[in-house]
Amino acid sequence: MISYAANSPGTGPVIGGGDSPTATSSGQGTNAVGIGVGQTVGESTVTTNDRGQAVVGNTALEFVQGNSGAVSGLPENVVNAINGINSGQPLNQVISDVDLTGYNALVGTHAIVTKDAVTNTEKTGPVEVPLYVPNLVDGLGEVQVLFYNNLTGTWTVIQPSRVDAASKTIWFNIPNSGTFSVIYKR
Repeated sequence: MISYAANSPGTGPVIGGGDSPTATSSGQGTNAVGIGVGQTVGESTVTTNDRGQAVVGNTALEFVQGNSGAVSGLPENVVNAINGINSGQPLNQVISDVDLTGYNALVGTHAIVTKDAVTNTEKTGPVEVPLYVPNLVDGLGEVQVLFYNNLTGTWTVIQPSRVDAASKTIWFNIPNSGTFSVIYKR
């Protein structure tokens, strides 16, 4: 059984934020990000479905809301790393498996779940995510995505396929559900 940083199997992720759940945004203030609904990804345009999920091709994307739901089922060392990132600790001190020397977190962490757009069951397989990052600006230097892969249990740094500071959007591929933060190095 694989845990995907969501509630217990069968209950799906908790989508919070009041009475109208949304899959297109996560966080508040400078930690806010959103999936770029209306953006072009490959041959398709990102849409939303009746479940409030962003849909890219045949993959539905949604953010897991709430501190406890976002880390449910993750190993203690990963939860500690996520908490360290979110509290502003230096990345190279909280993640030891990846060289993050000189990198800073632009936003806190966000748990994202990949699902089959038709059946709504969790799925694996690459999907390109167009992510709106309100505090993305020119001059940050090298912008990357730090990703905890739920399937492999490892942290990796993902090179975005495109960074557009003018539209405050980055495009990057994830292999399956996990937790990410946008990071930069000047």
